[in-house]
Amino acid sequence: MAVYPYYKVPAKPKPVYKPWILARLGYKKTHKVTASFPSLIDSGADSCFCSEDVAIWLGVEFLKKDKFFKFKTRKKILTLYVAGKNYDCDFYISSELPRQTPIILGQYGFFDKFQITFNQQEEFIEVV
Repeated sequence: MAVYPYYKVPAKPKPVYKPWILARLGYKKTHKVTASFPSLIDSGADSCFCSEDVAIWLGVEFLKKDKFFKFKTRKKILTLYVAGKNYDCDFYISSELPRQTPIILGQYGFFDKFQITFNQQEEFIEVV
Protein backbone atom coordinates (compact mmCIF):
# COMPACT_ATOMS: atom_id res chain seq x y z
CA MET A 1 0.00 0.00 0.00
CA ALA A 2 1.16 3.52 -0.78
CA VAL A 3 -0.46 6.77 0.33
CA TYR A 4 0.11 10.01 -1.56
CA PRO A 5 -1.07 13.53 -0.73
CA TYR A 6 -3.11 15.41 -3.28
CA TYR A 7 -1.11 18.11 -5.03
CA LYS A 8 -2.60 21.45 -4.04
CA VAL A 9 -2.67 24.09 -6.79
CA PRO A 10 -3.38 27.63 -5.54
CA ALA A 11 -6.45 29.07 -7.25
CA LYS A 12 -9.32 31.44 -6.54
CA PRO A 13 -11.83 31.19 -5.00
CA LYS A 14 -10.28 28.02 -3.51
CA PRO A 15 -7.34 25.70 -4.27
CA VAL A 16 -7.62 22.85 -6.74
CA TYR A 17 -6.44 19.37 -5.70
CA LYS A 18 -4.72 17.30 -8.40
CA PRO A 19 -4.33 13.50 -8.18
CA TRP A 20 -0.62 13.50 -9.04
CA ILE A 21 1.69 10.85 -7.64
CA LEU A 22 5.37 10.22 -8.22
CA ALA A 23 6.33 7.50 -10.68
CA ARG A 24 9.40 6.53 -12.68
CA LEU A 25 9.73 4.96 -16.12
CA GLY A 26 12.38 2.64 -17.47
CA TYR A 27 13.29 1.24 -20.87
CA LYS A 28 14.83 -2.24 -20.90
CA LYS A 29 16.72 -1.83 -24.18
CA THR A 30 18.83 1.04 -22.80
CA HIS A 31 18.65 0.16 -19.08
CA LYS A 32 17.75 3.79 -18.35
CA VAL A 33 15.32 4.78 -15.60
CA THR A 34 13.99 8.29 -15.08
CA ALA A 35 13.90 10.25 -11.88
CA SER A 36 10.48 10.42 -10.25
CA PHE A 37 7.96 12.48 -12.21
CA PRO A 38 4.59 13.83 -11.15
CA SER A 39 2.13 11.50 -12.83
CA LEU A 40 -1.55 12.22 -13.24
CA ILE A 41 -3.91 9.45 -12.13
CA ASP A 42 -6.65 9.72 -14.76
CA SER A 43 -9.61 7.36 -14.48
CA GLY A 44 -10.93 8.82 -17.74
CA ALA A 45 -7.85 7.75 -19.72
CA ASP A 46 -8.19 4.34 -21.32
CA SER A 47 -4.42 3.75 -21.32
CA CYS A 48 -1.15 5.10 -19.95
CA PHE A 49 0.64 7.95 -21.73
CA CYS A 50 4.19 9.26 -21.68
CA SER A 51 5.59 12.47 -23.15
CA GLU A 52 7.84 12.14 -26.17
CA ASP A 53 10.55 14.10 -24.33
CA VAL A 54 10.73 11.46 -21.58
CA ALA A 55 10.74 8.63 -24.15
CA ILE A 56 13.59 10.26 -26.07
CA TRP A 57 15.60 10.63 -22.86
CA LEU A 58 15.02 6.93 -22.16
CA GLY A 59 16.40 6.12 -25.60
CA VAL A 60 13.16 4.74 -27.05
CA GLU A 61 13.64 4.10 -30.75
CA PHE A 62 11.01 5.47 -33.06
CA LEU A 63 10.87 3.71 -36.40
CA LYS A 64 9.18 4.85 -39.57
CA LYS A 65 7.15 1.65 -39.52
CA ASP A 66 5.77 2.39 -36.02
CA LYS A 67 2.01 2.44 -36.10
CA PHE A 68 0.41 5.71 -35.05
CA PHE A 69 -2.67 5.58 -32.83
CA LYS A 70 -5.21 8.22 -31.84
CA PHE A 71 -3.82 11.59 -30.79
CA LYS A 72 -0.62 10.99 -32.81
CA THR A 73 0.75 8.43 -30.35
CA ARG A 74 3.01 5.42 -30.75
CA LYS A 75 2.73 2.41 -28.45
CA LYS A 76 5.88 1.22 -26.64
CA ILE A 77 6.49 -1.08 -23.69
CA LEU A 78 8.07 0.75 -20.75
CA THR A 79 8.67 -0.34 -17.17
CA LEU A 80 6.51 1.55 -14.69
CA TYR A 81 7.85 2.04 -11.15
CA VAL A 82 5.01 3.13 -8.88
CA ALA A 83 3.61 2.39 -5.41
CA GLY A 84 6.56 0.16 -4.53
CA LYS A 85 6.09 -2.08 -7.58
CA ASN A 86 7.53 -2.24 -11.08
CA TYR A 87 6.16 -3.95 -14.16
CA ASP A 88 6.12 -3.70 -17.94
CA CYS A 89 3.29 -1.60 -19.27
CA ASP A 90 2.06 -0.39 -22.67
CA PHE A 91 2.50 3.36 -22.92
CA TYR A 92 1.31 5.60 -25.71
CA ILE A 93 4.03 8.14 -26.48
CA SER A 94 2.85 11.62 -27.41
CA SER A 95 4.41 14.99 -28.16
CA GLU A 96 1.13 16.65 -27.20
CA LEU A 97 1.02 16.09 -23.42
CA PRO A 98 1.24 19.16 -21.19
CA ARG A 99 4.79 19.72 -19.88
CA GLN A 100 3.56 19.66 -16.27
CA THR A 101 2.05 16.19 -16.84
CA PRO A 102 4.66 14.01 -18.57
CA ILE A 103 3.04 10.76 -17.43
CA ILE A 104 -0.66 9.88 -17.36
CA LEU A 105 -1.70 6.69 -15.60
CA GLY A 106 -4.92 5.30 -17.05
CA GLN A 107 -7.29 2.33 -16.91
CA TYR A 108 -5.12 -0.23 -18.73
CA GLY A 109 -1.73 -0.40 -17.11
CA PHE A 110 -2.55 1.29 -13.81
CA PHE A 111 -6.15 1.00 -12.60
CA ASP A 112 -6.24 -2.66 -13.66
CA LYS A 113 -3.19 -3.37 -11.45
CA PHE A 114 -4.16 -1.51 -8.26
CA GLN A 115 -7.10 -0.57 -6.09
CA ILE A 116 -7.19 3.23 -6.02
CA THR A 117 -8.96 5.26 -3.35
CA PHE A 118 -9.38 9.00 -3.86
CA ASN A 119 -10.08 10.74 -0.55
CA GLN A 120 -10.31 14.43 -1.38
CA GLN A 121 -11.77 15.38 2.02
CA GLU A 122 -8.71 13.96 3.80
CA GLU A 123 -6.47 15.08 0.90
CA PHE A 124 -4.85 11.73 0.09
CA ILE A 125 -4.80 9.00 -2.55
CA GLU A 126 -4.30 5.38 -1.54
CA VAL A 127 -2.84 2.86 -3.99
CA VAL A 128 -3.11 -0.81 -2.96
